[in-house]
Amino acid sequence: MNDPTEPSPTDVPEATDVPEVPEAAAIVKKRHFRRTRTLFSPLTRLLSKIPHPPWGSKRGIFVLIILLGGFGTAVGVGGMTAISYSETPGFCGLCHTMDPELKAYAASAHNEVTCAECHINPGLGGFVKAKMNGTKQLLHILTGQYPTPIEPPDHQSLPPVTDSCLKCHSLENITANAGPVKLVLRPRYKSDQANTRETIAIMIRPAGLGQPSATTGDTADGNSDVKGVHWHVQQKVTYTSADEHAQKIDLVELTAKDGTVEQYIAGTQVGVSTDAKVDVDRLKTSQTTRTMDCIDCHNRVGHAVPSTDRAVDEAIGTGLISTKLPFIKRDSVALLNGNYATLAAADTAIDGLRATLATRYPLVAKTQATDITQAINELKLQYRLIATPAMKVQAKTYPDNLGHQTSPGCFRCHDGAHYLVVKGKITNKTIPSECATCHTFPQIGASATSFPLGAKPVTHKDKLWVFSHKLATRSSTSAGTSCSACHAPTYCSNCHNSGAIKVQHTEMLYQHAKVITKAGTQSCAYCHLPVYCAKCHKGPVLEPKLPPPGTPLALAARPAT
Repeated sequence: MNDPTEPSPTDVPEATDVPEVPEAAAIVKKRHFRRTRTLFSPLTRLLSKIPHPPWGSKRGIFVLIILLGGFGTAVGVGGMTAISYSETPGFCGLCHTMDPELKAYAASAHNEVTCAECHINPGLGGFVKAKMNGTKQLLHILTGQYPTPIEPPDHQSLPPVTDSCLKCHSLENITANAGPVKLVLRPRYKSDQANTRETIAIMIRPAGLGQPSATTGDTADGNSDVKGVHWHVQQKVTYTSADEHAQKIDLVELTAKDGTVEQYIAGTQVGVSTDAKVDVDRLKTSQTTRTMDCIDCHNRVGHAVPSTDRAVDEAIGTGLISTKLPFIKRDSVALLNGNYATLAAADTAIDGLRATLATRYPLVAKTQATDITQAINELKLQYRLIATPAMKVQAKTYPDNLGHQTSPGCFRCHDGAHYLVVKGKITNKTIPSECATCHTFPQIGASATSFPLGAKPVTHKDKLWVFSHKLATRSSTSAGTSCSACHAPTYCSNCHNSGAIKVQHTEMLYQHAKVITKAGTQSCAYCHLPVYCAKCHKGPVLEPKLPPPGTPLALAARPAT
């Protein structure tokens, strides 16, 4: 009898019942291999037709190395080509969001400089950062989450000027021997009925000897005359601003060669004049401080958009817009300054110029029809070069700090309202704001024949000389006086004929509207630019709204004043 505790022979598992996992896995791998081989079989058959030595031989291994090397080289060269192309204007211009920048770039003097040379920091870190930022921008474009207009780059995100500007422009050449002077001579047309032509002449001094100390009146090298725009980068100048684009500067510091520091604070930031140290410390801790360099003034280099006034002047000067059309300068600027939703809306408004002239001057509209058509076509072209409605970009969208004609620019510091701080107290010394600080006094008139470049006489150093010189001479004719040593008759007559001398500045503070009306707005424009007035005035006075497209301008209501 069998022992019930002993296992039955039937209960013992046979060897064949044990699953052989390794063999099963091998079968699965083999199936995958067969599928992969089937997938690449056409390529394998093609390669097999090419004569080659056995791959296991020395010659075969050599050929294989050559093939792999060639493939790697092709991939590397292709990758580098793709990367290089991604840093060119052609690639950046593929995105419609870059249309305003691309148009300005094409018209600039830097149109042969690639985007990467000015926008990407050198080295691997800069490359990786740029590509990550580019990927982020691409996602914003694909999802439609990009801003309109596109924000200009932050100063801190751009490469240092030693790796961009100064690679081509030598600071030594710019500043040596006070630097080469630059004569700016161009025509300008008044906004009167005859579109009267004027000549603007100004001599810019690129470099100089230094800034006069507020305490001694002398510069670092003992000369009290300030001559030069590029003085700002010859000395160590820092500024403090809460705006990442530094359109409002609240504190300026100058460090002299002997280590002494001069501080100038904006009057609007001062609480108690006898204890300004509190305000200085507050600005330094709450705002960003930067060292002034090229980009602080040349912030739109490579992407500068001409002002509408300058664009119309150039079109008239080249004969593309005829001065025979009454008030064409004024009306053209008004049309180009319009805020239109689309290019079609802009074209409709510009086409309305024909109806405007027909209403005002029927005879002109009849006899000058060809000139009107040409002017309309030119204005449409100029608008496309200046503005991009789809991105909400106009000529005034991006402030240009180079100068002070279309935006505050130099006046961010040289506004006469940044006061020297001495021992914690505010003084009446300010950052120089005279015209002669960086250039000669502008000559605006029928002609310009003289440029006084010598040292100023003692009398001329009076800040109010432009107003008090009438006490030293009784005539605008310089002949027979000591004035003729430096000034030609046209230098005096250009200003005296402008009407500026009719302005009573002693009444300007509280009654300047009445004074301006009496003297004429053109009188103020001889010395002051719109941005100067914009420091106080806001709204429709400086930004009049245009009438609906096609409405004759003469029939439109005047903006409130």
